[in-house]
Amino acid sequence: MLKFLILVLSLPKVLLFNLRYLPFKQAVKLPIFIKFDTKINVPGRIVLQNNSVRTAMIRIGFHEVPTKDVSRAILNIKGKLIFLGDAHIGCGSIIHVAKDGTLILGNNFAISAHTTINCYKSISFGKDIQFSWDCLVMDCDTHEIYDENHNVINLPKEIIFEDHIWIGCGATILKGACVPSDCVIAAHSSVTQKQFEKCTIIAGAPAKSVKKIGGWKL
Repeated sequence: MLKFLILVLSLPKVLLFNLRYLPFKQAVKLPIFIKFDTKINVPGRIVLQNNSVRTAMIRIGFHEVPTKDVSRAILNIKGKLIFLGDAHIGCGSIIHVAKDGTLILGNNFAISAHTTINCYKSISFGKDIQFSWDCLVMDCDTHEIYDENHNVINLPKEIIFEDHIWIGCGATILKGACVPSDCVIAAHSSVTQKQFEKCTIIAGAPAKSVKKIGGWKL
């Protein structure tokens, strides 16, 4: 009953959001369901690059985890957010794309809850990406650091996730990281580099490939 009530309360926002941010042919199918209490600031662009757009293929703010207080999701898109397929982004999650940033979410992208993605340049996810809760992904440091000649030494660097990756709770993925396909990032790991092997558990701070695996079940 509660879920039904939440859905009913969300319908006006769902309708307005789709009509405002998507082309009409896509919007009338209501592909993006967004919870009524989600905070929205979208002066940028939201793009659905998918030939089979359908109702509720993207859900924002609905999924909860029992270990957390329920809080609203935040969508702050000043650059470009591109969906390549199905996605769900759980409660309390923050998606921020700066003016010059591009965030790409591949098909079957999922965040359980309370995760932040902060994109100033470029972050791309392949298909079948599963986040646990309390994760952080940042392709920048948000504050500039200068050398003695006043040159910026900490520019944003793109982050790349390939396909079929599971990110454990509390993991941090920072600028310049590249995570290969079929990997599992262990809980509370800090991923800051590109030197990882495919089909491995990535763990530690700083993280490294610690164990070869045959894959994982989505």
